[in-house]
Amino acid sequence: MGHGVPFLFHQKENAMQEISNRPDWGKLFLDALSCPGKISEAYSVFHEYSLGNAILAALQLTARGLQLSPIASFNKWKQLGRCVQKGQKAIALVMPVTVKAKSKDEDERGAANAEVDANTQAKGSGRTIFILKNNWFALSQTEGAEYAHEVVIPEWDKALALSVLEITEGHFNLTDGNTQGYAVPNEKRLAINPLAAMPWKTLFHEMAHCLMHSKEAQMADGNVLPRDIKEAEAESVAYLCCATLGLPGLDESRGYIQGWLGSKERSDEFGKKSAARVFSAANKILKAGTEAVKAGEVCDEQ
Repeated sequence: MGHGVPFLFHQKENAMQEISNRPDWGKLFLDALSCPGKISEAYSVFHEYSLGNAILAALQLTARGLQLSPIASFNKWKQLGRCVQKGQKAIALVMPVTVKAKSKDEDERGAANAEVDANTQAKGSGRTIFILKNNWFALSQTEGAEYAHEVVIPEWDKALALSVLEITEGHFNLTDGNTQGYAVPNEKRLAINPLAAMPWKTLFHEMAHCLMHSKEAQMADGNVLPRDIKEAEAESVAYLCCATLGLPGLDESRGYIQGWLGSKERSDEFGKKSAARVFSAANKILKAGTEAVKAGEVCDEQ
């Protein structure tokens, strides 16, 4: 790793001393880029539906006056501990179905007398067609135990932080249950999936997007930020916030960050160019939700 990361960190160190019991962010940042992590299973809980099916589901839910929300089959919701509400009707999606088909030889000679070799049989054994099936329900059509959407952290006030940073939280209106949350940075707006595995980490991640990644977001050298850098920056902010507040999710954050960067060379470059931006955004988010802000302090500008 280059020597630029610790240097950039110490440039911000004085501004962050006000956060009580703050761990060594310089070391944490280096760990996020180099120590092994893991990819969260939360990204593969639901089936990945095609864009066409997602649009089809959204149209049907909107027509019925139902909120857009993650979709799954009856049995999948049951596995997740939720039941479809009585009276709710399934929505239709396009699904593949394999039907038996005769080979060309069988059509010509007749099935009774055909002596088709195994290879020809395999080629003519079936074909796939696509049909509409009413098998799916949205989260808004189910009931069960309350999902842990709200983030309650004793040392940090979510509502206060969102207010101070002028970020608004709205309804999660995607049908993809694997998406943990999303942000619209130009509008400083975010939404968290009510089924998110770690809503606190997702919240920090999306807040970071709102602070760092407006349409005009650029790197220090003037280049427009590519998506992989944006995602690595946002998750690095979430990593520092979770570590500072003693929250779970560090292993998953490291896996996410390293997954987007892809190589040691990219991680080295990221560390040199994004460290100061990451530290500033994490500091701003943590300070915005503390009692210090209630007393009238103003967050440092990024």
